[in-house]
Amino acid sequence: MSNLILVFKGVALGVANIIPGLSGGTVAVILGVYQALIDALASLLTFQKKQFMHSLIFLLLVGFGGLAGVFAFSFIIDWALGHYLESVSFFFIGVILSSIPYIIQSESIKIVTFSRVFICSLGFILGLGLVIGKYYFFSEHLVLDYSSGYLFFSVVIAAATMIIPGISGSLVLVLLGTYSVVISAIKDLVFFDLAIIAMAVMVGIFGCSKLLQFCIKRYFQLTMSLVVGLMLGTLPGLYHGFSESLLVFNGLFFILGVALVWSASLLS
Repeated sequence: MSNLILVFKGVALGVANIIPGLSGGTVAVILGVYQALIDALASLLTFQKKQFMHSLIFLLLVGFGGLAGVFAFSFIIDWALGHYLESVSFFFIGVILSSIPYIIQSESIKIVTFSRVFICSLGFILGLGLVIGKYYFFSEHLVLDYSSGYLFFSVVIAAATMIIPGISGSLVLVLLGTYSVVISAIKDLVFFDLAIIAMAVMVGIFGCSKLLQFCIKRYFQLTMSLVVGLMLGTLPGLYHGFSESLLVFNGLFFILGVALVWSASLLS
C-alpha cells in the first residue's frame, strides 16, 4: 500500500471522527485498514523490534492524514451540518447502510449461531441506547462550564470508542457534553485544550487497541457480530427529518453516500 494512499485514508478517518454519528472504526473497515491499524497500535505497546518501525511509520502516515482531515475539514463539516443538515444526514445514512453488507461480505461474517445473534442484538441495543442518550441526557452546561480534568476524561472515553466500528467517538463527546469544546479548540487553535485533547486521544486509543486486537484474533465472528449490531443501532442517530422540498437533494446525497462506499472499497 503506497504511502500517499495511506495518508488519504487517514484523511477520511479524521473527517469521520469529527462527525457525530459516523464511526471512524467503520470507515477504517471500509477502507481495508482496520486490522492493520489495530495491530500497529498494539505492536507499539509490546515494543517488538521487527514490527515496531513498520508500525510506527504506518501510524505516522495515517495519523498525519487524520490530523490533516480534522483541521482541514472541521470548518467545512461545521458549515455543512449547520446549513444542509438534512441532506448531509442522508449522505451518511447511505454510507452506513451500504457499508453493512459490504463489511459482512468482505469479512465473511456469518451471524447464524445463537451466540452471534445474541451479541449482534446486544450491539444493536447498546447503539440505540447511545442515540437515545444523545437526545435525553445531553447536558448543555458541560459545554459552558468544564474542567481540564473532565475534558481529558471525556476525550479518553471518546478516543477509546472511536476505533470500535459502529461507535462514533464524536457522538460519545456529544453525550458527555464536550463536543463543542473540542471542535472550538480545533477551529480556534486553543493550544492548551489541544494539548489536553492530544494526550487524551493517545491514552484512549492505545489503551483500547490491545483489547480490540485480542477480541478480533480470539473471537472474530462474535466481535464483528457486535460491530454489525452497533452500526444498525446507531443508524437512527443520523436521521434529522425529511422535507418534501429537499426530496431530490436527499435522494442524491443518499446515492452519493452509497457510491462513495463502493468506490472506497475498490481502493482497499
